[in-house]
Amino acid sequence: MTIETVYNILAALACFVFGYLIGSVQHGIIIGKLFFHKDPRDYGSHNSGGTNSGRVFGAKIGALVVFLDMMKVIVVFWCCWLVLRFSGIQNYFEIWDGGSFYVYLAPLGAAIGHCWPIYNQFKGGKSVACFMGMNASVSWLIFIFGAIEFPTIFFRKKIMSITSIISSILLTIIQWILAIIFMITKWQGVEILTWTFGMGMMPSFHYFGWEAATICTIIMVILIIRHAANIKRLKNGTEKPLIK
Repeated sequence: MTIETVYNILAALACFVFGYLIGSVQHGIIIGKLFFHKDPRDYGSHNSGGTNSGRVFGAKIGALVVFLDMMKVIVVFWCCWLVLRFSGIQNYFEIWDGGSFYVYLAPLGAAIGHCWPIYNQFKGGKSVACFMGMNASVSWLIFIFGAIEFPTIFFRKKIMSITSIISSILLTIIQWILAIIFMITKWQGVEILTWTFGMGMMPSFHYFGWEAATICTIIMVILIIRHAANIKRLKNGTEKPLIK
């Protein structure tokens, strides 16, 4: 094993662990204990995500928790990108894949931390907001599609679990379609499709490649696994709608 291989492994682990530690911050628990003196995990579906926080503390709090949980994924993604791009680390060793895959390991770590947080007995949420944050980090195109698709499905089904599952599957399929198209055509100027947060053109690695699609798929699988109890209730017809 060469020293560059060791450095690359350490860079990948650093991005993943950073994502995990930030993802382990449970906004539902923090807000619940600070302002309501309650832990959302003691009620409803017994998790700390936005949906259950909304049931326990009200819709506005639930929406706030979803937003904050999305933001923690976006933050870890862009923090890792900024470090790999501007810290000068690439002057010391050649980073595999230009660091693109490492950047996407941060949202994966955040999703795992959100579901199994080290700070809260490994009992967290279901990674729905993390999945949304991951897609919002990748592109304004994906973000807009998700912003249209998610509420459309929800207001038809009125059940958050099935909305989350269907939306995650559809967005993952879109990620792979775009990744395959761009990998085959190597379309120059693809950065114009990237949501840049006003930062201008992104480097060539930041696009709908296999890296984004792969991590999106893994988070989707985690999301579905975390909804196992909901899927069982859906099959039994006992899953309750969030709104009537």
